[in-house]
Amino acid sequence: MKSINYAFLKQLYLQFVLNFFVVLIIALPYLSYIENDNEIKAKIYFYATTLSHFFFLAALPLLVAMLIYLISRSIKLSSIIFMTLMIIMLVVLKIDANIFTQFRYHLSPIVFSLLFGKRASDIFQFSSSNVITGVLFIVGLILMQLLFFYVAKKIIARKNKFYIKKTLAFFLICLLYSHAMFAWADVNFYRPILQYKNVYPAFFPLTAEGFMTKLGLVDEELIKKNKKISQNQTQNSVQYPLKPITSIPVENKKDILFIIIDSWRFDCLTDEITPNVNKFAAQSQLFHNHNSGSNMTTGGIFSLFYGIPATYFDSFTGIEKSPVFIDELQKQNYEIGVFSSSTIENPPFDRNVFIKLKDIRLFSDGVSPSERDLDVTKDWMAFDKKRDLSKPSFSFLFYDAAHGFDYPDSYNIPFKPSLAEVDFLDLNDSYDAKPLINRYKNALHFIDNEVGKVIEHLKSQNKLENTIIVITGDHGQEFNDNKKGYWQHGGNFSKFQIQVPMIIYDASKEAKQYNHLTLHYDIVPSLMKNYLGTTTNIGDFSVGQNIFESKKRDWFVCGYNQKYSVIEQNKITNIYTSGLFDITDLKLNILNHDLNYDVIEHAFADTNKFYIKKK
Repeated sequence: MKSINYAFLKQLYLQFVLNFFVVLIIALPYLSYIENDNEIKAKIYFYATTLSHFFFLAALPLLVAMLIYLISRSIKLSSIIFMTLMIIMLVVLKIDANIFTQFRYHLSPIVFSLLFGKRASDIFQFSSSNVITGVLFIVGLILMQLLFFYVAKKIIARKNKFYIKKTLAFFLICLLYSHAMFAWADVNFYRPILQYKNVYPAFFPLTAEGFMTKLGLVDEELIKKNKKISQNQTQNSVQYPLKPITSIPVENKKDILFIIIDSWRFDCLTDEITPNVNKFAAQSQLFHNHNSGSNMTTGGIFSLFYGIPATYFDSFTGIEKSPVFIDELQKQNYEIGVFSSSTIENPPFDRNVFIKLKDIRLFSDGVSPSERDLDVTKDWMAFDKKRDLSKPSFSFLFYDAAHGFDYPDSYNIPFKPSLAEVDFLDLNDSYDAKPLINRYKNALHFIDNEVGKVIEHLKSQNKLENTIIVITGDHGQEFNDNKKGYWQHGGNFSKFQIQVPMIIYDASKEAKQYNHLTLHYDIVPSLMKNYLGTTTNIGDFSVGQNIFESKKRDWFVCGYNQKYSVIEQNKITNIYTSGLFDITDLKLNILNHDLNYDVIEHAFADTNKFYIKKK
């Protein structure tokens, strides 16, 4: 076997150092979300953690390449592997930084499922400029790696000193300090340090509660209180509903129609933006203070159909648990039609909400959201015309054009100037949002036209009087309204991302407007009690209440498995899977408030209500 070429190993190390500076540049966006603290220990922690974390993250391709070299002694193979892995790592880091900038979460199995799962293009639309930018970025990285290889080889030939051992020792000391300080901060709930776990990618710091307790470096009373947060984990066994559903079916069953508009925010129900729906709302029950159960489609649709928080989503999907609402519709012989513009396989609503439906329509035809929306209306009308009129029906129509900022090229748009093409990479604090917002409003106006067709169809078929119609959004849509750098949805739980219009049409009810707080959790129990004759207590299958009754609410849970919040009248408590939390006001400004333990305890009861408690 060939002897080890130490000059080559030094060359690899030098290439790694050059790439480390590139990693730091790509990682700059994360630094914007670290809250500054004037305490000296927080400042030292910032520098020690930032340098050591990204240094050792960037070192992963180096370690693999060195291992390959020590096994094969092949300089060519090791160099190719190093450059390839480094390019992959830089691309992944760049994608993660972009996602975090807009949505405040990192790449995860769920994000990968949405990006690369079935019909992912239904969810994410990338402009041609996005694709060109991505290709140019990768080409640039390849050329950069070749340049670094050449530069490193030239420097090594000069036999300069690199102080490798001293450099490694410095970063190792920074790493040890970082983890030791986090272990202390973890047991003392010192937020200026704990925040890094949610901001930096692939950051898995040390915790050592027992050791810190022995050293007397903790507040034991604080630990006992805050431990309840980290103990609020999903149980293995589901008990939903808590008691069997019993119903006395009403004599004249009504048809039920859900019309859901993706990304429809609360202030976009107007004569100018949605004239047909707004006119229809004047004849209906209109709820002005309505919130979705989440800031994303996953939790928005789940909370609407189940009437419980989407923290149950993964568990219910894993055991393929159907909502009692669909079960009851089937039991009462409803003919059910599902018409979704984006696929119901991603997120996997075919494995929870609609799991019991046979021969389900999984997706719509069309290459763009607006084309698929047109297909939704067309297919639903065909379904409604040919269905068995001796049976009541339930239909689910889900329009996606607003989510995709899309409308047909030939559509006569009312809002100008309207952005020609959306480039999400352009979105930042200085971005002029008006053309983008106009494009969003034009997409809603297009959807309104489709909803108008649905309503006119029911009128023409003399079915409107016998149809209960729910029109709402799955979540809101933000345009940096809070000036915190948030765009679209899925990033926070302010009203711009969770508050949506809610309209319920019942021809037998006089038009009325409501201002009390209502939630997606209320829809299913209200329909089951008022229109399906369900006698089971609402609390046995939902955390909602009868939407028409103005009962006072001081808080509610909103979110999904990865992150949810407890929203009170004047603050938002965000709770993460790690057990960490932060508290903000309603405009997302950080508050140095203590937890409201009574509220949090009740919230945990909601998020664990339908699990069988472990002995």
